[in-house]
Amino acid sequence: MFTTTRRDSSLGLPLKPLDELYANPSRRFIEERGGVVRTNAPARIQVGPSLAVRVREGEWRPPAVICAVPWYALPDIFLDRPAALDDLVSAAERTAASPIVTVNLWFDRPVTTATFVGLPGRTMQWLFDKRLLFGEATSHLALVSSAADAVVGLTNEELIAIATREVTGAIPDAAGAVVRRAVVVRERRATFSVAPDQPPRPPVRTAVPGLFLAGDWIDTGLPATIESAVVSGHAAAAAALERVELSQ
Repeated sequence: MFTTTRRDSSLGLPLKPLDELYANPSRRFIEERGGVVRTNAPARIQVGPSLAVRVREGEWRPPAVICAVPWYALPDIFLDRPAALDDLVSAAERTAASPIVTVNLWFDRPVTTATFVGLPGRTMQWLFDKRLLFGEATSHLALVSSAADAVVGLTNEELIAIATREVTGAIPDAAGAVVRRAVVVRERRATFSVAPDQPPRPPVRTAVPGLFLAGDWIDTGLPATIESAVVSGHAAAAAALERVELSQ
């Protein structure tokens, strides 16, 4: 699974929020090269004699369009969807979501020296200590439950109780610590389901010339991760550049 060296299975932990790590540098990269980034500008794609992207400010007709919305948003992105995209959109509509639940606990003191801890056999599979992000004196732990269908509907109080019990059961120093604050985050459509009965993931290229897909849910051979989104983005960019060159 992880090829031949220990480094191939190493985990990377970001030391800054993901918008500072990815989003803001990406925006600067685009704008420094003459591109434009528009936020709060819902877009729709018109597939006709030529591709068009419509937003409030107007309409663009580029030679290539990369659609990077999540799978559940794809059906609503098209205006007058052509029959050529029916199979793609139908598969997106039939793809189930897999939720993730995160319980953030602030204790009255640090309770572990580990950066992250695996919790096999428990509801919360991973525990992350936020000291690297927020300073050595922090007592902020984040406990994550993936594929959390069984617990996403529980109350905040129930989830906090589960997370606290599992922390104290796994980390002896947490047994006498007091939870000062707790916050629950539910992402009901965090990832797409990879159950055997789910529709196949689509490729980057669609049945419409010039229309390409990107995102972690594209068929990259990787699970629903940032790495999968990056791989699909590179593939979509290469396909779009090829399309632009052909149109010149």
